[in-house]
Amino acid sequence: MIAAESTELFVGPRTALLQVVRVTAPEHMGPVHAHVTGPGLHSARHGGSLPHGPFGFEVGVDVSGHPPGSVVPAVAVVRSAEGESTCPFSLVVASPGWTVHLVGHVAADAPFDVLRAHLDLALTDPVYRFAVTSVELLQPYWDTFPQHRSLLLRLIEEGRVEVVGAPSNVVGVAPLLPSLPPGVELLASSLAEAERSVHASFLSLRRPVGAPHVMVPVGSPRAWPNPWTTAIHHDWNARYTWPRIVCALPRDYYVRGSVPLPPPPVDESPAAVFATHAARLTGAAYPAATLERARFAHPREAFDLRSEVVARSLAALTSTVDSSVTVWNPLTVPVTDVVTVHLPVARNVHVSDGSPVPTLVDGVTVTFLARDVPACGWRTYALVEDDADHGWKPGYGTEIASTHFVLSCDPVASLVAVDGPALEPPALEGPVSVWHCEVGEKMVGTSSFVLWNEVAHLGPSPLVGVLGSRTPASGSLPAVPARLALAGEPLGPVSPAVTPVFARYWLHEPAPLGGLAANVRLEALSPTRLRVVVMSDGPAFSGSVSLSLPGGWSASWTSLPVTVPAGGYVTEEVRLLRSSTPGCHPVRAVLDGSVEDGAVEDVVLLTVPEWDSAAPVAPLWGSGDPVAPLWIASAPPVVTVSPGTSAPLRVVVASGAHGSLPLRAWLLSPRATWELAGPFCVGGTLPAQGRTTLEFTVSAPPWAEPGSWPAVVKVAAAELVTTTPVIRIEVAG
Repeated sequence: MIAAESTELFVGPRTALLQVVRVTAPEHMGPVHAHVTGPGLHSARHGGSLPHGPFGFEVGVDVSGHPPGSVVPAVAVVRSAEGESTCPFSLVVASPGWTVHLVGHVAADAPFDVLRAHLDLALTDPVYRFAVTSVELLQPYWDTFPQHRSLLLRLIEEGRVEVVGAPSNVVGVAPLLPSLPPGVELLASSLAEAERSVHASFLSLRRPVGAPHVMVPVGSPRAWPNPWTTAIHHDWNARYTWPRIVCALPRDYYVRGSVPLPPPPVDESPAAVFATHAARLTGAAYPAATLERARFAHPREAFDLRSEVVARSLAALTSTVDSSVTVWNPLTVPVTDVVTVHLPVARNVHVSDGSPVPTLVDGVTVTFLARDVPACGWRTYALVEDDADHGWKPGYGTEIASTHFVLSCDPVASLVAVDGPALEPPALEGPVSVWHCEVGEKMVGTSSFVLWNEVAHLGPSPLVGVLGSRTPASGSLPAVPARLALAGEPLGPVSPAVTPVFARYWLHEPAPLGGLAANVRLEALSPTRLRVVVMSDGPAFSGSVSLSLPGGWSASWTSLPVTVPAGGYVTEEVRLLRSSTPGCHPVRAVLDGSVEDGAVEDVVLLTVPEWDSAAPVAPLWGSGDPVAPLWIASAPPVVTVSPGTSAPLRVVVASGAHGSLPLRAWLLSPRATWELAGPFCVGGTLPAQGRTTLEFTVSAPPWAEPGSWPAVVKVAAAELVTTTPVIRIEVAG
């Protein structure tokens, strides 16, 4: 059996293109000769035997007499040792001129050796190009291997490396593209199979209108460069004229292909919305660095940063009047939802917008239903004193309801059901009690669950209530004209909360808030020699590096003034005389003035062997050494507070190292505790063979509900990391 079908492939010179028809025939037929006939179709009849390409036997056909898209009845004539066979088929005339851009790429959290492998391939084969999809990767690599900076800059200038993502202050290039689409793995056992895979991607991604270009990101963003990428570039273009398949950068696709750039992602978080209008109306600086870091930070830190921006932005938009509440809506559609505010002291009030609105007063907490708050706008409400009971009132049964949901509890099976849209029922077990108020109903069992009237969801409200506001009754922030004003207070933090900053910060967290204008690195060259590297990630600067040595050690210098050119680096060696005391000996280097109001610091851990004090010093600390350089000496099993009180959460950290160590510690806990326990990160110094206490605070506001949650504290000293046992955080009932 033989078969024939038209393809999208073209061969021959561009002035005399031939469309490829694929012919399949049994392998036992031996050499195959074939041509195609049909109205207005021409192909050579007396050529040699056909080579077997990635798609089978390929026959070039002149289709110039027909426009693209035409369907022409055709016959493939195949001759072999077994005789002549014919195969009728419909030839669909294809469009030449397409280009497939194969884009190699490496992502933010890939190991350094992966980025190095992409660089090595670019140096080995000039056709290879790749994208770095985030400065979060490039910045650490830039600081760890400053000797590669000139290479990276040259490849960027030559159009062989492109930085994609957030604006980069590392290489000074504004990225054209905010992000790459997902790539294809291109797993194949042969070059032909890889080429067929790319061709299949081309067929699925091309569009009948627009520019004749397709972009195919290739490989995993955290893996070494795909071995087939450059092989396809060389082999395919030697076989076919169209479509071309080339190693490329994203900008080759967008700029050279005249493809419209996708719009950058818009930050529509409440923090960004409120900050945008606060900056426009008050002249305060938009917290770009804060919100950018929040994109990459630990979820707890991102929550803290965005909460701070919201608080500062609404404070900038709000003037104080004790008798009213402003409800702010960050969404682009009007919202009806519940709003909660906490009063300084308990008051018996109801909320009014000219007439009373459904209100719940629970101690100092006032919850009410805000209707039709304008998109990206506000609505104001008054707090009116009265003698009515606006609290929870006991009900009966095991069911509660709102205008949208009904929730019932089976006290025997302890199973919960929610009527309404398909939603996961809450983890609520009996025995339960039922309560109701003007705003909704709640069921209390092992936990509490509330259904609010006129609210069509079970999640948190997007509305934000602020006490004390003097504004018109309602409005939309985009409609308020900007007023000329001197720049106010910043709308978010501008520098790291904890200093000194670890030079190798990427081992634990994203780049410091506000960026890292300069960095320092210690490298162990031999048992008695270190190299100090100081680099600039911005303008030229002058500063100093101070060395901190373990007891019994000396160095050829301990303080060094440095002058570093913009984007450059300087190195200096230091010779050491070591102590004979066995154990771990940290050497610290501090670069002053490299971050706002602080310093940046690097540490190298050197070891004097335990059993042979005459042996040379070895870099790094082995896991088999008898005395650990970092461990948790004590941590509380539980920290309990009552509503309206606070208590310390103290962790004692100890070290057997013979020199001091810089510390950073993070409190890791569930979302429900983020407003109870903090700060997220604290810093300190651990003395040589000593202990230090790291302190967090658990503080429950008067309106806090009882609960118990697990938490751990992660402690890092340079590359050393340890974690506490689980600590329970409890709010007593």
